[in-house]
Amino acid sequence: MKSHYNSSNPKTSTPSVKKNDTVRLNKFLSNAGLCSRREADENIAMGLVHVNGKIMTEMGYQVKPNDEVKFDGSRIQKTPPVYLLLNKPKGFVATSQSGVTSKSVQELISSAVKTKIPPIGEMGRPMTGLLFFTNDEELRKKLNKSISIPMVYKVVLDKNVTSEMMKQLKQGQLVFEKTYKITAISHVDGKTKKEVGIEVHSISPSIIVKLFAAVGLTVTLIDRVVFGGLTKKELPRGNYRRLNSKEVGFLKMLP
Repeated sequence: MKSHYNSSNPKTSTPSVKKNDTVRLNKFLSNAGLCSRREADENIAMGLVHVNGKIMTEMGYQVKPNDEVKFDGSRIQKTPPVYLLLNKPKGFVATSQSGVTSKSVQELISSAVKTKIPPIGEMGRPMTGLLFFTNDEELRKKLNKSISIPMVYKVVLDKNVTSEMMKQLKQGQLVFEKTYKITAISHVDGKTKKEVGIEVHSISPSIIVKLFAAVGLTVTLIDRVVFGGLTKKELPRGNYRRLNSKEVGFLKMLP
């Protein structure tokens, strides 16, 4: 199994917005993280959206840069869609829950966004690797519901991983009354039998830890090296980068 590492430190920047840029009203609401585009259409039809002080029921209205848009009486900040990939280091926690968290991954992406953007999935402090963030509500819902996101993890265990253990993991183990399977597993070339690379689909690090526990192994290190086809190439630990349009398009096409 191939590993994905890098050594350079990419620069991050906020894309400029042209003054003549416009965006369809339902997409504007979705980009603000309020609802999906379909839900936005329903809210517009119900008269909950005001543009420049007037009720807007025109579905195809194009929001201009200087327009003031309000939803249910509250002004909406013009927030463009953000797509960030972070290589999470140890010690930071990723959670979609609200509230104040000590050493949150939000601290690591604060230079890119002014508001909090929940990650896709959660990741505890000991866990490392790729973590994706977006305020694109439609994509968030799609990825959170998907059971087909390809992921690759590097896992180090407390004991040697035997062929029988690998067989059991591929057959599936019961975790929280649900059966999870590891698609592929192999020892890492040049390493001890305690280190493996695994391929899974939409399985979180915490579930993987419990999967190995089910066959008598304790995880000492877990690192996500691939998420939905995205890798850690040119992304050092603790750094983030913005996705390009091709990468975003690929995520949107995932089943």
